[in-house]
Amino acid sequence: MFSDQLKNAVRQAERIGRETPLSPSGFRALLEKSAGGQILEPEEIVALLNGTHDQINQKTVLEFAAQDQRPKDRDILLLPPLYFSSVCENQCLYCDFSSGGVRLSLSDFAEEFAALVDLGYRSIELVSSQDPDIYLKSPDYSEENQSFDLQGVLPYFEESSRRLKQAGGGMLTSNIPPVDRNGFQQLHAAGLDCYLIWLETFNPDQYEKLHYSHGPKNSQTFRLNSIEESIAAGLKHVAGAFLKGLYDWRKEELILYLFDSYLKAQRGRGFSIIGTPRLKGKFTQSSLVKPYGVSDDEYILNIALDRILFDGILWLQTRESFPFNLDLIDRFGGGVILTLTSCTAPGGYSKPPDARAQFPVYKQDLEQSVAQLQERDLNVRFDWTPEVLATFLRNNHSTQAQS
Repeated sequence: MFSDQLKNAVRQAERIGRETPLSPSGFRALLEKSAGGQILEPEEIVALLNGTHDQINQKTVLEFAAQDQRPKDRDILLLPPLYFSSVCENQCLYCDFSSGGVRLSLSDFAEEFAALVDLGYRSIELVSSQDPDIYLKSPDYSEENQSFDLQGVLPYFEESSRRLKQAGGGMLTSNIPPVDRNGFQQLHAAGLDCYLIWLETFNPDQYEKLHYSHGPKNSQTFRLNSIEESIAAGLKHVAGAFLKGLYDWRKEELILYLFDSYLKAQRGRGFSIIGTPRLKGKFTQSSLVKPYGVSDDEYILNIALDRILFDGILWLQTRESFPFNLDLIDRFGGGVILTLTSCTAPGGYSKPPDARAQFPVYKQDLEQSVAQLQERDLNVRFDWTPEVLATFLRNNHSTQAQS
């Protein structure tokens, strides 16, 4: 498991910022190697990310990413989140969910799902918190082996899958608490196509500070291992990210890259989707994370690196404004996932939500935003599937689209 290699990866990451940056020629050679489909060795990715402290190298990254063409560079895939519970026992310091959250009934959930389908969406992300009443701990549950009875969760997936089939097919992604392999097998059978998990921060000390309270999320190891367990359960697509602003983003980027490379070597596929979330809201002023704030310029640099380093498609999200995301697309190209319709509280599509949102998002006018994208000769897709997603992966390494 990659979790067994995390300590070594963290040691490598801590070298960033302490060494002399690469020369411009050496730096560009590593960009070309990665863009050409070759996996960088650990020493090389350390050198590359350390080199981004140099302003000349930063300019090189931005120019290189703007010229390097990704697959389906004129296409945009749309993906809205649908939260079905915000009741949570984890109490992460940077999240607004709590035990006072809201859980949608299955009938209310069906109305929400129908509202998104009526807008044309056929690829939808199901999201929930660590709701202890629907993620019931099994008798053999432990922090290291988090086994849940999922009978309270599966109906949401089954209802979603049924409605997508009625609409002609589509794709279900989930951003839910990690489960064991048996749980993933059940979710896959219920219609799950892609398992998505934000890994928050890879640094174990920082992770512990931000997740010190009771709750299953305390186990960073189980969270990391869930990616590999989902692949072993038969899921063809996985998605990952770190939350920019919880720790040094360059060090996080290095470990995400090492994780992706490990998955390709050991599991036959890397991350199909690379998330790009940035911490927003009042917690950014906490002394725990304030030193690691990510400016707009740093965020843009990170997006440019993502396009060069990873085969997976980038997901631009509504934590950033539509004009900001549009500027990124204008600058670097399409071939990305974009969220234009978003509510980070249960409910909010068929009627106004009654619950607290997980984090602030920018609201977009769907019709107007799509028109702006189409004015740029971009093909906006609501109706994508796992097979379509596979065509957006650079150097499609293995069996992503195969059964």
